[in-house]
Amino acid sequence: MGLLLFVSLVVLGQAVGGPLRRSTPPPLPPGELELRVFDVGQGDSILLRFGERALLVDAGPDPQTARRVLLPRLARLGVKRLDAVALTHADADHIGGAADILKALPVSAIWMAAKDHAHPLQSVIEAAAHRAGTALERPGDGQILNWHPAVSLRALFASPDVARGDNNQSMVLQVRFGEADILLTGDIERAAERDLAGRVVGLEADVLKVAHHGAGTSSSREFLAAVRPQVAIISAGLGNAFNHPRDDVLRRLRGMGAQVFRTDLAGDVVVRTDGHEITVALERS
Repeated sequence: MGLLLFVSLVVLGQAVGGPLRRSTPPPLPPGELELRVFDVGQGDSILLRFGERALLVDAGPDPQTARRVLLPRLARLGVKRLDAVALTHADADHIGGAADILKALPVSAIWMAAKDHAHPLQSVIEAAAHRAGTALERPGDGQILNWHPAVSLRALFASPDVARGDNNQSMVLQVRFGEADILLTGDIERAAERDLAGRVVGLEADVLKVAHHGAGTSSSREFLAAVRPQVAIISAGLGNAFNHPRDDVLRRLRGMGAQVFRTDLAGDVVVRTDGHEITVALERS
């Protein structure tokens, strides 16, 4: 916690005073971890990269977004295969593009949350994984996930007695690299937040992917006080019907001292860290 933070603006695909042009994102330096929150509209999709390893957390809201947004951006980044796809919970805006990702790219494993509140898409994804020969795993609470030896990746789940509804069953991913801590929260709401804040030791994170697109049901003061983020990233669609992110959530985040970045306003939000310093870039493509 308390790492040095630098913010830069990178505009891709625009030429000042000229026609649109395609640009290539800057390469990932050796020894750096990248967290890329894609602008997928009202949904979630996040890419973690380190060296040659790539992990996709959620897959956007629908097949069209997977084909028109995620797969082209993965190709531009040189991602030809995924070591794993983590699906935080069974909401269409998080898993809608997963089957198309499985059809287009080799994926070694899918990590899925519990199936108590199953979405019909889960069966489609499971069938696609079976056809592709992709391993299907359901991590347990506190389980260390095998992704890269230099990066600690742990799955956290709310206790069963509070994990009512699919949002509170979200798989929360705790990412640690050097002195940098990242927390990816799916769509957890206040009940799960209270449980995790009261039960998990070391919940602090430099970077927080804000839960549930900035909905008022999440990002409680108690949870934010436990996490104490420097950087808060919200994935939401521009002008969405849910009015995400909510103004009270934005006030709470800023009141905690976090710098807030939104995909609906900024495009892709890209965080890189060498384990000692953190940089944030905004990429509009």
